[in-house]
Amino acid sequence: MLIPEVGFGTADLAEEAEEAVYTALSQGYKLIDTARAYGSERAVGRALQRIYREGIHKREDYIIQTKLLPGIISYEDVLRDFEQSLNDLETDYVDVYFIHWPVNRGSEKTYHDENVEIWKAFEHLYASGKVKRLGVCNFLERHLLDILDHCKVKPTVHQLEIHPGYQQIGLVEYSQKLGMDIEAWSPMGRGELKNQPYIDMAKRYGCNIGQLALKWSLQKGYIPLSRSKTKEHITNNRILDFTILKDDMDEIDKLNTNTNYLDIWSYKRQQMY
Repeated sequence: MLIPEVGFGTADLAEEAEEAVYTALSQGYKLIDTARAYGSERAVGRALQRIYREGIHKREDYIIQTKLLPGIISYEDVLRDFEQSLNDLETDYVDVYFIHWPVNRGSEKTYHDENVEIWKAFEHLYASGKVKRLGVCNFLERHLLDILDHCKVKPTVHQLEIHPGYQQIGLVEYSQKLGMDIEAWSPMGRGELKNQPYIDMAKRYGCNIGQLALKWSLQKGYIPLSRSKTKEHITNNRILDFTILKDDMDEIDKLNTNTNYLDIWSYKRQQMY
């Protein structure tokens, strides 16, 4: 299964999620990313049904991926949560199913066992045919080793916060060596490209700084998950028909400060090694 170059994310879209997803699908997006925690699965399901009724596209034309609700750790609860996702998405399978976060944050002492139990349930879903690929989000090397030491089915997708200001180079390289595709959430970061030199750089390529950030991600070999509520931005985020020159890629690389978007994750990185 091939994953399209740019996906559409649905976090924080709230009541506008259905229309945003419908617009994205209408504009040619093929990968839609959602999660139980986002509260957007029903909106995604409704938007997909609207597209199907138009008679142009079918379910197999899209890659739909969702994530386990954080805090669910027992085998049976994982299966129940997944069935709710299928119901809300109005589909009988998902293309990629992720562990959203590696462990219930209140239980560091048992997170090894919890990750493994969750993964056993994931393998059951994979064997059933209801999931085409298994993935993880925000995992560290230690979490990956927990799964690899016990699994029969390896994760093949790793979704991480990646943008010019937070590149996670070591973790990305480690995941890629394991044969995992890398998806980048928050690919535009927190405005690292809003400084004048990068605004000027974007103008040279005939794009805006958001498109520049997305193209940087693509040229790194990642699958960026763009997100917007407006038709203009949704459309523009797929118009990436230019190539960033090596010298400019190197300049963007220099923005890496290893400062992540979610401060809570900084604490967990220290605690889980």
